[in-house]
Amino acid sequence: MKIDWKKQCFLSIWMKWEKLFQTFFHLKPLDEKNHFLYTRVRAYRGKTIQLADGEKIRKGDCIVELHLNNALLFKMRTETRSSVRLAVQMIRATEQSLPKILPFLLTHSSYQNVKGVYGVSLLHRGAEQFGFTVMDLPKGIFSLCTRIYLRTLLLIVHPQGKQRLQFKTHLLTPKIIAISTRELTRRYPIESSLKREKEND
Repeated sequence: MKIDWKKQCFLSIWMKWEKLFQTFFHLKPLDEKNHFLYTRVRAYRGKTIQLADGEKIRKGDCIVELHLNNALLFKMRTETRSSVRLAVQMIRATEQSLPKILPFLLTHSSYQNVKGVYGVSLLHRGAEQFGFTVMDLPKGIFSLCTRIYLRTLLLIVHPQGKQRLQFKTHLLTPKIIAISTRELTRRYPIESSLKREKEND
């Protein structure tokens, strides 16, 4: 898929910013073999999140924050000709990544007290099937800045980004996605994760 030179220049600057962001916030890949998701551990600072399994994430709780690897996402976008294929690739990458979270938590001492996993994304449709609770961002400056940032990213990454921004703005609202450590343990037990790794080797 060809990209015009203006978008290519903007993309180059954007990806340098992404790299700087990863370094500054000490983001780490969830899986060394597949850098689809990056993480960082932090104290949650927002309003209480009521999760579908009954757990709550409160201010001060330790969480793992998920971030998509936008450079890899762009690579996937350039290698596919349709938004449908891109969506399928992302779903598969997510399915492969989620079982890695629990082993990751258990093998890192700083992650032992994690209450849950948290992220903010435009790509929240279908997140419930993976066990995530999806909810609106509280209105405010953070919500506004996040919307601008993610919509700009969509314009660059999505094969039909410009058209989607023009005609499907009601679907382009960033939302919180979150899942408790308890639900992760139930859905993606260590035994199943190890078995999948062996099958993929």
